[in-house]
Amino acid sequence: MRRTTFVLIAVALALPLLQGCKAAPRVRPVKAGDVDTGAQSTEAVRRQFLGTWDLASLAVTSPAGDATPVEATGRMQYDEFGNLSMRGTITGNQNLDSSVLNVSGRIVIDPVTHTFRFQAVTGPDTDARRIDPQLDAAHVRYYEFVGDQLKTTVKDAKGATTATATWKRAS
Repeated sequence: MRRTTFVLIAVALALPLLQGCKAAPRVRPVKAGDVDTGAQSTEAVRRQFLGTWDLASLAVTSPAGDATPVEATGRMQYDEFGNLSMRGTITGNQNLDSSVLNVSGRIVIDPVTHTFRFQAVTGPDTDARRIDPQLDAAHVRYYEFVGDQLKTTVKDAKGATTATATWKRAS
């Protein structure tokens, strides 16, 4: 009987101590450095891309290197989550693949090489048999900010420019 009484008294004294303890997080947060927002950082480029852009001009480059203007209209939008959408209509050159202006998906920006790469491509002609293999999810586009304009350039597998679109920020 004495032993049972001793256990009950010990539990009664320990119970308030156990109830007063706060639970600690099981995993401590990882300490990371500040996000680089310098002029040549990915974050700085994302902020430049952010928003809506209207197509100012589109030019197709021949294998000989001659640029020919093409009648087209379009709109490009980039959101804070890394999604880029290009939608356009080509009226001046029916032989030009519409995916030059009609592509969307999440992009990865490389500020060192001035390129961005689509991670996922969607569009009206997403049938893999009909799309140019250079316009798949691994396709790279080159970019350049010139004043209030943004130039995006499509290059073929050999690095030759095939099309250049100039975008102006929508008002």
